[in-house]
Amino acid sequence: MPARAARAERAPRMDALAPRKPTGRYVYESSEDESDTDPVNWRDVPRPKWWADLASDEDEDDDTDEDEHAADLSAVRLANELDPWEAWEAESRRRAWRPILHQGPVRVRHASTPRAADHSVQEVSELLSHFQLQQKEAERIERESFDQRNASLWEGIEQAIRDAEKRAAHEAEQLAHARKRQEQAEAEAKRAREAELARIEREKRAAEEEKARAAAKEKELAELAQKEGVYNTMRGGERIWPIAAKEYAHWQAEMRTIKEEILPAVAANPAWRKQCFAAKRAITPKIGQLTNSRAEIARITNAIATVLQEAKDAPDTQAQRFLYYWTLNHLAKGLIRQAEQEVAARQETAYPLARTALGLMLRGHGELGHVLMARLVKKCPYILGYVPERPANTDEHTYRKMLGFRPDMEESTHMYVSRMAGIAALYFACLQTALPSVAQCSGLLPSVTLADAAQAVPDVLRPARLWTWQVRCTTPPVARQSLVPSLWCTFLEVAGIAAQERYGRQVHKLWALLLEEGVRRKQLGPTEAQGDQEALQAARVRLQLLLESWQKTHSLAEHASAGREME
Repeated sequence: MPARAARAERAPRMDALAPRKPTGRYVYESSEDESDTDPVNWRDVPRPKWWADLASDEDEDDDTDEDEHAADLSAVRLANELDPWEAWEAESRRRAWRPILHQGPVRVRHASTPRAADHSVQEVSELLSHFQLQQKEAERIERESFDQRNASLWEGIEQAIRDAEKRAAHEAEQLAHARKRQEQAEAEAKRAREAELARIEREKRAAEEEKARAAAKEKELAELAQKEGVYNTMRGGERIWPIAAKEYAHWQAEMRTIKEEILPAVAANPAWRKQCFAAKRAITPKIGQLTNSRAEIARITNAIATVLQEAKDAPDTQAQRFLYYWTLNHLAKGLIRQAEQEVAARQETAYPLARTALGLMLRGHGELGHVLMARLVKKCPYILGYVPERPANTDEHTYRKMLGFRPDMEESTHMYVSRMAGIAALYFACLQTALPSVAQCSGLLPSVTLADAAQAVPDVLRPARLWTWQVRCTTPPVARQSLVPSLWCTFLEVAGIAAQERYGRQVHKLWALLLEEGVRRKQLGPTEAQGDQEALQAARVRLQLLLESWQKTHSLAEHASAGREME
């Protein structure tokens, strides 16, 4: 027993060799590094020689060893809770003892004496110290490495922050430069735009000023031309003919437009032709029914105005112009035909025709005035106080047609003069008719004033043309035409009172000159014998009686036509 006890004291205890289990109160899961370490299987660990001796000694005294082993097991079982620190300490011991246990059997063989055993224990202690130093060094290195990585990581983070700040500052600087450049560009563009607008405004203002100056100059020239024209008209002579020729060319062009555009288009379209013929059937009887009654003039004016408005408001927009002008042309032809046939025999019938035509113009059909004037000039150019010149290479038949002779039949001078006088009577009736009297029976809307409605009446159908016609017809070559004495008689009978009321002393001078120079000295009419001398002489005598009667009484009421006033 003493020997075994001594050996037991010299040999390391099993509980010192085996890793002690932790006895802490709390058990924690092992770390990832700890879980990766292989657990030690103590049965496979090589035992030193003295381990076997201890085993044999223990067999000799089973009771004692079993008691001690039981005590050790009891102590082990009591450690049912694992403390983190103890777990780390046990693992460290296990790692330290592993190489010793592998080297232990070799060393124990040589430690057969107690001195060798003490040397082994010293070696184990030194190894433990060495391993502890290694562990501390490894921990230091690991800590330094961690600190270095941490410092490097923070340095990287700080460097990234610095780089980001630098990039942000650079981008902000670039953005500021870009914004500044944009502001400069916008300011330059604004200045350029303002300069351009100012230039445009200056040019516009200059153009407007130039336009105003040109308009003022044009207006001044027009006024001068008008004054010159009036002056030339008043004084007669050769200066009046360019104006008359221009007017004649204008109305000839109007007539060509109707003949070359309106009439062929309607003739080529059956639907249009049907509508136009329906309007023709509605208008023609109305013209023949005209009398000088106020009620009859109002009725017929309203009826014809309805037909014209239907043509003007045709659903087919393309057809409106053609249908409307075709209807106007037919109406003008009807009025002139009535003048040729009935007015030539009874001058008073010219007044209701004139009132109806003017009433339709006041109702908004001002185009009728242009179409009617174009047809009047075509049929009787003398209403302008103008004689068309014979164009070169024009035969006699064509020129006679220009003068108003009928192309399809031979007519006597008496018939021709009578027809021209009837057409002129219609024209003179239009010139002398007062528009207020027409407005009373034309059915004007209450919202339309007479001044506004009168704008539709052309100037050539206004009273101012009374003087123009008289001046032109006292000036050669019109004054030399054989039918002029008859036209003068018609003028004095139809419109003489209106001319006397309008021009007073001026017209008295003109008529006195006409009586003395034109009639008595035979300056009115052809100077040489031509045509029907009896008809010419009869016209001169008739005109002389009219003028002498006026000269005595200073009035033409005795010889004026009866239809000047409506019934």
